[in-house]
Amino acid sequence: MTTQVRASDFEFLVGSWNIHNRRKQARLLTDNPQGNAELPWEEFPAKHTGAKYLDGKVHIEHYEAAFPNGQLVKGITIRAYDADKGEWLIGWLDNRQPPDFSPLRGRFENGVGTFLQVMDGADGLPLHVRFTWDNITPTSARWQQAFSTDGGQTWDTNWIMEFTR
Repeated sequence: MTTQVRASDFEFLVGSWNIHNRRKQARLLTDNPQGNAELPWEEFPAKHTGAKYLDGKVHIEHYEAAFPNGQLVKGITIRAYDADKGEWLIGWLDNRQPPDFSPLRGRFENGVGTFLQVMDGADGLPLHVRFTWDNITPTSARWQQAFSTDGGQTWDTNWIMEFTR
């Protein structure tokens, strides 16, 4: 297994991207009162612009989309490289929710970036969050978000972004 954490890992996101979003209408299976494992997905476009700072050790992304219900979403992702720990820290802030500065942490291995966080779920129980980056080329990339309510034994992917130039 090849693991090499570099400050250049996220350079593929520098510049402008078009994003095709697919997002489950209920974020967790527990949010779906019918208990149906096949939750409906909604799709919508978004725009991304990204830049690097501090010799590439910090990447900042600006995200803008209109959800299908018309809600305008503006967000910022901050990615910071921690050379001492050999990992990236990722934080997300947007105009919909209160600021949360607890980052996801992780790295790229064999071309796939995996970033994890444990937070308090709405029910007060631990909610495991996973971001995955893969399918990275000069003109495309994929990001996925998944949640786990069983300590990371099983994951429910609830958001997929396909990036294209």
